[in-house]
Amino acid sequence: MYGNQIEAWGGEGHQVVGALAIQQLTPEAKAMLVEITGTEDLEEQTRWCNWPDEFRATEEGGWTAPQHYINMVPGAMRYERIRDCPQGMCLTESITLYAGELADTALPRNIRQEAFGRVCHFVGDIHQPLHAGFGHDRGGNLVKILYEGEESDLHTYWDHLMIEAHSKDWFDLYQQLRPAITKPGDELHPCHEVEWTNESHELAVTKAYPGRLEINEDFAEQSWAMAQAQLLKAGSRLAQVLNAALSPAGKRTHCR
Repeated sequence: MYGNQIEAWGGEGHQVVGALAIQQLTPEAKAMLVEITGTEDLEEQTRWCNWPDEFRATEEGGWTAPQHYINMVPGAMRYERIRDCPQGMCLTESITLYAGELADTALPRNIRQEAFGRVCHFVGDIHQPLHAGFGHDRGGNLVKILYEGEESDLHTYWDHLMIEAHSKDWFDLYQQLRPAITKPGDELHPCHEVEWTNESHELAVTKAYPGRLEINEDFAEQSWAMAQAQLLKAGSRLAQVLNAALSPAGKRTHCR
């Protein structure tokens, strides 16, 4: 397990994913989200998407750290719950767990607020390839890099440095990506969390590592293009999860 930097995309990226998703909600889901969060303000709503990192940093919330990533076995290209997450304490299973809580109208409003924040955050996490990477290098935390003449690590590059190099703040990045939104599908595949895990892990294996100390121009361009694509996917897929969880029927399908 890795335990240093585990806030995929940084705070800005998580708010972007939330904002992209909210713009794709059905009227019924959007109204339910306003009821749960108590606000129509986009910035206030998307702040919930950063709450899981804030909670994890507290003494009370330290137990949630493993929910922010999934370590895959080297050489394995597909997620297997029994092998990779036997206790259910990993990113892949957490999306399922908290989407279920969000859909449960019998739960108190504050629990559903937290569930919304967790679903938003964890769907963002699963689309950052190094959150579906390897334990031996702590999700890239142990991989040293040079970026624009400064020493850092690969995980920080993916979480923060790319976004900071291409946008002023979360709203600026949201405005950049918003024109590229594509309509989410109407139905969730029952194994969607597993599919997203496998997809991100393949990117971690094949494209997330520069293969050298210095981040050169080619890798910087390639990784930024991939990051934008992943943020857009995360927004549309989060919209699918929220539309399913916040529909009048509150139905959820699971890969079980």
